[in-house]
Amino acid sequence: PCSLPPPHLPFTGGWLGWLGYDVAREIERLPCAKSDTLPFPVAFWYEPDSFAILDHAEQILWLAASDIADVDRLQILLEEKKSGNPLYQVTSSPQTPVNFAPEFFTSQSNYETSVNRAKKYIQAGDIFQANISLRFAASTMASSWSIYQALQRINPSPFASYWQTPWGEVVSCSPERLVLLQNGQAQTRPIAGTRSRGATPEQDHQLAQELLSNTKERAEHIMLVDLERNDLGRVCEWGTVKVDELLTIERYSHVMHLVSNVKGTLKSEQTAVDLIRAMFPGGTITGCPKVRCMEIIEELEPVRRSLFYGSCGYLDWRGNLDLNILIRTLLLAPVSSAGGAGEAGVQQENILLSTQHSALKTVWGQVGAGIVADSDPEREWYESLHKAQAQLAALNMLNC
Repeated sequence: PCSLPPPHLPFTGGWLGWLGYDVAREIERLPCAKSDTLPFPVAFWYEPDSFAILDHAEQILWLAASDIADVDRLQILLEEKKSGNPLYQVTSSPQTPVNFAPEFFTSQSNYETSVNRAKKYIQAGDIFQANISLRFAASTMASSWSIYQALQRINPSPFASYWQTPWGEVVSCSPERLVLLQNGQAQTRPIAGTRSRGATPEQDHQLAQELLSNTKERAEHIMLVDLERNDLGRVCEWGTVKVDELLTIERYSHVMHLVSNVKGTLKSEQTAVDLIRAMFPGGTITGCPKVRCMEIIEELEPVRRSLFYGSCGYLDWRGNLDLNILIRTLLLAPVSSAGGAGEAGVQQENILLSTQHSALKTVWGQVGAGIVADSDPEREWYESLHKAQAQLAALNMLNC
């Protein structure tokens, strides 16, 4: 039987899409020193005619559509998938193995130089903390959906998403929420502070305790929690912004993180769009203060961030929204879809021209670390690499 969607569903119709990191230029005045070498638009939103929502806890699948014919079409697709129609089967590996060799566009020495330059800005009083990132690329013949499935097996994440678009595919296993708005209640869930997982439960516990007690990590985390409190405070009722969870450990397949949660009541005259303008981009992937950090990021990173460190999610007709932060994310496009700029662009072209096979795709990822006054540049380099491990493991598994 057909009926109106139950009100408890997180999405009952509206808009799905993404905001690339450079949407920040529509919010703040920022320098334009670098170019975007990837083929994806800075923003993309669409209104689906039909959609399905799976309640993992109750194991209920909701089908919703603006027209009864669309509901019927969804039911047919679901039955075909259940019956094992080969159209919906995914191969676990490419037909032809590819020599998998991810290439980082920034060398370790250049990254450490950027870290030291960021530290000089901190010492000069320009900023307190900055997130400096680096990009990598590889070649693959695996389908983007296979990569998403592999990532979900290796590193299941609460804000994962998969997008197939005219420009390419977006495969994300993001663990971080930028902002949630439900019935006027807003919350953000910053992540800052990372350690590798231990080889044994005892070592894992020891690493978690070291992370929790590390003065540098705690100071950096609390600084960013304060930044998020201030951002929420710009659009929330006075006195309602609270930290309801502080410095907890969340574990993933290859790393663990320090996580907090901040919530507040949106002012009656403010909208979901106002909330996005106040929160975007996330402070954990810029630094503090946000605008000055974005200026320094433009100076120190070799190319624009494109979709990386932006957000994807939904904005529904009720005024609710949920956006992640596009970290632990891969972008895929055919080998002819991107150009280059500067040192990074030359390396990118080398990867793009490394094969003549039409089925081959280039896959890009981006990882980084939070830099503070006493950061060790070498350690920040290896922390960044650790954050790429799950993505690289999925790609390596499918390219073997």
